[in-house]
Amino acid sequence: MITHQHHDHDHDEISAGPHTHLTSVGIDIGSSTSHLMFSQLRVGYPSFHDRRPQVLERKVISRSPVLLTPFSGDWSIEAGPLKELIDSTFREAGLTREQVDTGAVIITGEAARRDNARRIAELFSNEAGRFVCATAGPTLEAMMAAHGSGAVHKSREEGLTILNIDLGGGTTKISVIDRGRIQGTAAVNIGARLVAFNGADELTRVENAGDRFLADLGHELKPGEKIEEEVRARLAARMARVLFDVLAGAKPPWENLFITPPLRNLPVLDGVLFSGGVSEYIYGRERATFGDLGPQMGQEVKEQAEKRGLRIFDAMEGIRATVIGASQYTVQLSGETIFIPEGARLPLRNLRVFMVQVGWEPPVAERAEKAVKDTLSERDAEVRGTPFVLVFSSPPFFGYGVAQELARGIGQALATLKLEDRPQALVFEQNVGRVVGEILALKWNIPCVDEVSLSELDFIDVGEVVEGESFVPVVVKSLAFGLP
Repeated sequence: MITHQHHDHDHDEISAGPHTHLTSVGIDIGSSTSHLMFSQLRVGYPSFHDRRPQVLERKVISRSPVLLTPFSGDWSIEAGPLKELIDSTFREAGLTREQVDTGAVIITGEAARRDNARRIAELFSNEAGRFVCATAGPTLEAMMAAHGSGAVHKSREEGLTILNIDLGGGTTKISVIDRGRIQGTAAVNIGARLVAFNGADELTRVENAGDRFLADLGHELKPGEKIEEEVRARLAARMARVLFDVLAGAKPPWENLFITPPLRNLPVLDGVLFSGGVSEYIYGRERATFGDLGPQMGQEVKEQAEKRGLRIFDAMEGIRATVIGASQYTVQLSGETIFIPEGARLPLRNLRVFMVQVGWEPPVAERAEKAVKDTLSERDAEVRGTPFVLVFSSPPFFGYGVAQELARGIGQALATLKLEDRPQALVFEQNVGRVVGEILALKWNIPCVDEVSLSELDFIDVGEVVEGESFVPVVVKSLAFGLP
């Protein structure tokens, strides 16, 4: 049963009505810009038989102005201007902190790499349990952008294979989506704000990747020197060509262009959809300039896409695609075949979900060990060291013997991890929690919860065992991308 208290009203979604409404806020602190968005989420059940709550509708209540992310002299993020932006947006929306049910504070792009990124996220997430608070590495950011732009929804509803390209200030994130499922992501050091300049065309900022692109064109420019319009145009054109060349399988012009492993063997695409700040110029929604390469990159990227025969789909959201990730609360009850070891400290809060796909084909243990290691190795550097759970997705369970083998494989993988890099809990879609947990208990003191359905965009809290029962409540805080 899901009970939700919203302002002065109690809602029991199952017995009292078909849906309820949540007020959600998303805060995105990015390489170039920071902004907020307030939404009202209508949460309910798709049908009488489908009892897992979903976001059925999202209505934008208020959007903040876009603020250039403030950095100090040592390139740490400045908290003061961000707090002022957030406070003024609350006032203009006519909302107080107490009236917001849920939300997300996401630090993305180059901002996520600054020394005080996590402290900034925590500062703006002092509402604690109600907020997902995450420093998003490029993989998570790519997935958020693909959902927030509408690319995943369009791909699913129309049965299309779509490339979502999120063009930001410091990085560009790419997602391949096939019939609503993200099949692969990548990120490259290409962005409109790799170089920034003032009204006198004097450079104020040059990132390392900006230096590489300038050198590629035969220029070596430092902050304080002038960057001519002709050089800016050539720089934007070079970035756009390199982006589409590497997507087509060409070798990168230098070793560190990719932040993540590159995409391999792109499928036949039905079209491309753009998000991020540069997309506002591609779709003609922005004409102002902000001291970076945004206008030129928008033009060049659009021309490259058209030149290569790619159909350009309209985007629901551009610069605000990631900020759509305001979180959604759902509560699930675990199965009764869970394992909670003695001395386990519950509740566990704000655990990032990492999905592990396993099967029952032999050798089960070896395959499970490899699947765990592969999942952990693919994590972005920015999220390593933060609390997480491993969630095991598998076909229907069909035997005690294969569950034992699964436990053996998981144990072998755990043995290779440092203490600080081990999961806080294991979660299983099938009812194997007790079997796996009891076997692992010979060496590992780790809670095992089962019969819970999660995805790679979720964060969870695991509650205490319900008194007199043998299950635990699991609070699921998903990055919510409701229907348009």
